[in-house]
Amino acid sequence: MQEKQHKQLGFIDCMGIGIGQIIGSGIMVLTGVVVGVTGHGTPLAFILAALLVICTMASAVVLSSAVPSNGGGYSYVKRLIGPRAGFIYLGMFVLSQVLIATFALGFAQYFAALVPSANQVLVAMVILTLATIVNYIGIKTAASVQNVMVACLLAALALFALFGLPKVDWSTMAFTAGNIMPNGLKNFLQGIALLSFATGGAKFLAETAGEVKNAGKTVPRAMILSTVIVAVFYALIGVVASGVLPLDQVAFQPLTLVAQTIFPAWLYYFFITGGALFALATTLNGTLSWVTRGLQLSAQDGWLPEICARENKGGTPVVLLLVFYVVGVIPILTGMDTTTISNMGVGVNQVLLIMEVIACWRLPQLMPEAYENATMKLKLPVLYALLVLSILLNVGTFVITMDGMTPTVIIAIIVFVALLIAYTLYRWKHVQSLQSKTTV
Repeated sequence: MQEKQHKQLGFIDCMGIGIGQIIGSGIMVLTGVVVGVTGHGTPLAFILAALLVICTMASAVVLSSAVPSNGGGYSYVKRLIGPRAGFIYLGMFVLSQVLIATFALGFAQYFAALVPSANQVLVAMVILTLATIVNYIGIKTAASVQNVMVACLLAALALFALFGLPKVDWSTMAFTAGNIMPNGLKNFLQGIALLSFATGGAKFLAETAGEVKNAGKTVPRAMILSTVIVAVFYALIGVVASGVLPLDQVAFQPLTLVAQTIFPAWLYYFFITGGALFALATTLNGTLSWVTRGLQLSAQDGWLPEICARENKGGTPVVLLLVFYVVGVIPILTGMDTTTISNMGVGVNQVLLIMEVIACWRLPQLMPEAYENATMKLKLPVLYALLVLSILLNVGTFVITMDGMTPTVIIAIIVFVALLIAYTLYRWKHVQSLQSKTTV
């Protein structure tokens, strides 16, 4: 079955989705943690984290430039490694999206800063439901809502930097080892690894490349530019977060403490609303706008029932959107710890990234014409060097996240993967049969 193409999104839409996808729970939750780990090295850690993300995005940039399509990761792995590997990739991708719950729960936590009596579980459910409804209407509507929220979000972050920079004690920001790495090189590197999660996210634009006008140019450029723009904002926020108040007051604390210090009351409330709440809402909304596309393709390929591929008038695969809604709801209603959810999501995601790197490695050999015509083509030695670096970085991050998981979580993941492999082997004959009929 041929994949439907809805060429609705332009460069500005992609930038809005990309920036909104990057700026989310990471900046609002992890900044204080990294200040506690790296001290005044936080701004530099942000910059290095963005460079790290751009390096590890090399495979997504090249693949989306050469063969743009919906369901990016699944489509690439299926074409360049094999159909069964593609579905295994997709099943693990679904597991990684337990992170949807962290966006909704993070929103609820910041909302409680404005309304302390609010029921956080209820607030999380409401924002997740609203984001699902917006995406049910259609991706163009979701992108328009995203652009408005991103504009408010960037204004809030810019004001945080504008009001905060004049109050920074610049004597504490000296570029010395004692300032940048007060807890040693190892902790500084851990801070960079944490912030790579906060500065990542733009690569997921590849998931909706089939709906983007002139996707071969638009998607990779939006990936890189949105990451660079956010890195600049993040570095400035890092300066303010670590330079206004003593480190022992802001270490491991949310940005609200510094915001109360630098803002008049009305701007503080705008920062919480237009900054913290919109940051988490844009990440949630952006995720739901692309997260279904790989599963939709797998249904078209025969891995899932055909009903899963059907779209409403807005171009939204309704059944699959509800699947990810449930994926987000379960951790919220069962009271799962957000640290556990994050470790699961980030750890599984590293495996997915490694599979994408392998797919990109095979691109020049298996699809040489597409690679030659790619708008973001790299010389092969440079490409392979970046891919090797990406694998090393992803393996390192995976090891770190595994160390933070409980034995129960690790066992659960192993059982899930075993069942996924069993289903893949069972369903493979049906997929082959369907493919043989479509090629006759």
